[in-house]
Amino acid sequence: MNMEIRSTELEQNKIKPRTDEFAIETLNLSKSFGKEKEIRAVKNLNLQVKKGEVFGFIGPNGAGKTTTMKMLIGLLEPDEGSGKVEGFDIVREVINIREQTGMLPEPAGFYDNLTARQNLRFYAKLYNIEPDIREKRIENLLETVGLAHAIEQKIGGFSTGMRKRFGLAQALINEPSVLFLDEPTSGIDPLGAQRMRKLIKDLNKSKGVTVFLSSHSMEEVEEICDRIAIISKGKLLVIGSIEELRDIFREKEGIHYLLEIQELSLTEAAKIIKNTEGVNALEIQDRTLRLHAKMNIRTEIAKAIKKAGGTISMFEEEAMNLQKLFLKIIEEK
Repeated sequence: MNMEIRSTELEQNKIKPRTDEFAIETLNLSKSFGKEKEIRAVKNLNLQVKKGEVFGFIGPNGAGKTTTMKMLIGLLEPDEGSGKVEGFDIVREVINIREQTGMLPEPAGFYDNLTARQNLRFYAKLYNIEPDIREKRIENLLETVGLAHAIEQKIGGFSTGMRKRFGLAQALINEPSVLFLDEPTSGIDPLGAQRMRKLIKDLNKSKGVTVFLSSHSMEEVEEICDRIAIISKGKLLVIGSIEELRDIFREKEGIHYLLEIQELSLTEAAKIIKNTEGVNALEIQDRTLRLHAKMNIRTEIAKAIKKAGGTISMFEEEAMNLQKLFLKIIEEK
């Protein structure tokens, strides 16, 4: 009852996001559990998530991801530090934050004995959405997530993939500006997972919704996220775009390249490249040269091959995917 009263006040007052540059900010955010607060779940977390970006938040099990999300939406109060979502304080202005945000938790809980329409109608009433607007929005959302055919079907009969997509519709019922997604594709088949990713990307592009995504699928995070934060044992390890994360290891460990050479034998090309400063290792694989070298060596190699009368027809970097980057970062920290 109390939540309905507060939601009514919010709808009447039309509280809007504050015009800050960042949708989410934390400063030394910390949370501990246990009788003596001996279990440090999140330690001095500092994040800045830009408005309109898809932000990946990844880490091993028990890293503090879900605890962080719960603090950001006001389900847990931090022990130390502070945070803001859409300019609202995560402790003092929780009601404002809940109006601005949508959340797809893992696992998501619904009223299984109610239909999809009845479930969404219940959540819409919590935000005091007018009946005519509410019913149209329910139909539009279920159509958006591919569940228009199941609008009168009870949730208890939904497959795992249908439940995930319905959870996304539920999270969007209040037209949030920030969407928190916790493992949005876990437990569903590859086709269903790809459909969910497309929904998230389309939502971000068409509506400008900021997405804060936690997932164990590195492929998923790499595909749809603009920037990524990696957390382990409650501590933030690195943050940046996938290219920025790759650069960390390019600088530190060098790069693996694949080359194909024309008008020059691979043996001759290998001798020339081996003598180039910055080349650490080289081997011939069928008709390709595979070498390990420092960053920014392409120009020197290209000049050396050209001088010897050869032509480089392929010069590709063996880019590290996020899975490999993630494992390296976790192992080193």
